[in-house]
Amino acid sequence: MGSSFSARAGAVEKRLYAITRTDVPIFMLFVLIGLWTIGLLLVVTDPRRSTTRWIASIAFTGGFGGLSAVINEQLGPYLTRQGWMTASLSQFMGYMERFSSIICYYGLPYTFLMFTIVYHPNSGGWLWKRWLSWVLLLPALISFTFEPLPSDPIPYQFVMCWTVPYIITGILLLIHATAKELNSYLRKLRMLTTLAAAPTMFGALFTLYILPTLYGNNQWWRYNAWLIGFTLAVIFFSSFRYGFMGLQISIRNHQLDYTLRAITSGTSILNHAIKNDVGKIRLFGEKIKSESAQSDPGQLENDVDVILNASQHIYDMIYRIQGQTQDVALHEEPVRLAELLERCLTALEPSLHRIEVLRELRYEGALWGDPAQLDEVMTNVLMNAVEAMPQGGKLLVKLTETKRNLTVEIRDTGIGMDKSQLRQAFDPFYTTKGGKKLNFGLGLSYCHSIIHKHKGTMSIHSKPGVGTAVFIIFPNRKGGGRG
Repeated sequence: MGSSFSARAGAVEKRLYAITRTDVPIFMLFVLIGLWTIGLLLVVTDPRRSTTRWIASIAFTGGFGGLSAVINEQLGPYLTRQGWMTASLSQFMGYMERFSSIICYYGLPYTFLMFTIVYHPNSGGWLWKRWLSWVLLLPALISFTFEPLPSDPIPYQFVMCWTVPYIITGILLLIHATAKELNSYLRKLRMLTTLAAAPTMFGALFTLYILPTLYGNNQWWRYNAWLIGFTLAVIFFSSFRYGFMGLQISIRNHQLDYTLRAITSGTSILNHAIKNDVGKIRLFGEKIKSESAQSDPGQLENDVDVILNASQHIYDMIYRIQGQTQDVALHEEPVRLAELLERCLTALEPSLHRIEVLRELRYEGALWGDPAQLDEVMTNVLMNAVEAMPQGGKLLVKLTETKRNLTVEIRDTGIGMDKSQLRQAFDPFYTTKGGKKLNFGLGLSYCHSIIHKHKGTMSIHSKPGVGTAVFIIFPNRKGGGRG
């Protein structure tokens, strides 16, 4: 058994020696230049986004691995051949080579896992991730207390205990984020990100940690050239659809694409809000006109209040859109969801004459949020429910509180949606109401975006002929939103 293991190890060493010529070190030089250039461009162009910062961190830590190889196999031998190598310079380069190597070994799994955490669609509600980054850094820091074997750059036995779960968890988070993404356009981007990152990191898991630990040979990193080549091939392939001339151009094209979409969708958001409120003004205006002779003063005053609230909402939405070349801004204050839902139902009263409304509003506290935007969200969802029941039906509006969440459930007994419609429900400009000229297909996409800005989640469950249920969940942050 021992002899066969030695034979396999010897064969591995021969194969490794076959690729220790200048091709791999030269390739690692290009890796170093490429990764650090990408990392620098990312930091310069979009430093505020946490996902961008962590992507740049992956590029920098991976580039340090290339720098270690360049120092050890190109720069050092070149200086020696030129006769420029001195004892002090040799010592300095030895420190630099070891420092770069450790940054890559310890930094790559950590930055990869942190990226996948902040990249996940639910990361906005993960309040603990603020301190999680420091907790996840502890194993890397503890690794410095272990002495590696004389021939090893790091203490493989201990390092493998935390790097393996880090990388595997990161890969699983990428896959889960792709499967969970509701927007089909963003889902494609997540699929490409997963395809580019997951196989390469899975391969690095073996070449950098598992195989050196098992076989006692730390030269497996040379096979990373093939893994990086695969990643570059994926990026090159995806660039034909999402950009050209590399990853950074692709990212910039994504930003330009979203800017163009923001300009278009922002105007549509405003039109959508105006359409809803003008509809309310028209309905209640007709109601006042037809009932003016016999209406009691109290009911008339309530109807006028609805009209005034609708006109105020139009003003608030115009103010918040900010000229529509910028992102929708939130102006937060304590919002009582129960009262907001009641106002939305009152505003839709003329459309509810054939619908039985069931109210279960079991939370009287307040949420910290933007009242105008949340009013628009709830109105959109309620109007969708009403329009799904042209022959009448039941509408359930439910508000509940748990220790961690506030949940709004809006359920109808309407026509429902099939799986194909459900997959595209949150896509911008997708609509199942093609026959209506004033429908822009933006309602649910806008609602999803606003709820996400409030650190919440929004999901839809629907079945044709049975109805649709929309669940809007907010984090129950005590102290920030109590009124």
